[in-house]
Amino acid sequence: MQKQTITVMADNQQLRVVIFGDMIKDAPCIVLLHGGLDCIETWKDFPKEVVKATGLAVVVYERFGHGQSGQLNGEIRDINYRHHEANVVLPQILGELGIQRVILVGHSDGGAIALLAPKSLGEIVVGVCAISPPLVAEETVRAGIKNAVTHYESGHLSKKLKLFHGDATEGLFYSWANTWMSEAFDNWSCDDDLGAIRCPVSLIFGLADEYGHQPSLDLLQARLMNAPDVTLIENSGHLSHHFARKEVLESIKHLIEKIAL
Repeated sequence: MQKQTITVMADNQQLRVVIFGDMIKDAPCIVLLHGGLDCIETWKDFPKEVVKATGLAVVVYERFGHGQSGQLNGEIRDINYRHHEANVVLPQILGELGIQRVILVGHSDGGAIALLAPKSLGEIVVGVCAISPPLVAEETVRAGIKNAVTHYESGHLSKKLKLFHGDATEGLFYSWANTWMSEAFDNWSCDDDLGAIRCPVSLIFGLADEYGHQPSLDLLQARLMNAPDVTLIENSGHLSHHFARKEVLESIKHLIEKIAL
């Protein structure tokens, strides 16, 4: 399978990009959007499996502060950081790569970004698959984040994350945790963004997700204009794309069946 690693400029930052498979003219491309503590490498072999399952090229990129794409300072970020990624950074990356039709597949924060992007990108987005997207800053999510902070400060999680982010780890972790725990985040909303989605949407939640799922699922089912396909996976936590790979790939394939390729 062809694999190409490049660097693109977006939002005045150099971001690392990996393209799996062959990008075919007029065919949609799948763009993977990683979670809040992740990077290209944390997808593991998932991009290759998506290419094999769908026959479409897959693009993976690192947001600023993740992996080898710069460093954050650990301070509270603007509560609309995911809107910024969806409305500013992602469109610039698609433009740099010449992608005119895209299927967005995102995990966690990346799933939220995938759901925010159609409002600004319009018909460029032909499908969205969101895996464990946290959309409501409620107590279950924050309890999961508090637990992550405990594991990080005990050294277990920090050691694991440093394998992927190196010197960027500390700033990345606390920028994520501090922002979600801030009072300002209580007022974050994506109601208008969800109402603007017109393309097919697939939602995947693990019923054992340590960050919860029901409030976000309720919001999505209330706000999306067209009913989404919903996959709820027993005994799966936040990382269903790794631990329930078959179900996730089937959901993506079913989504693509709804799109005129």
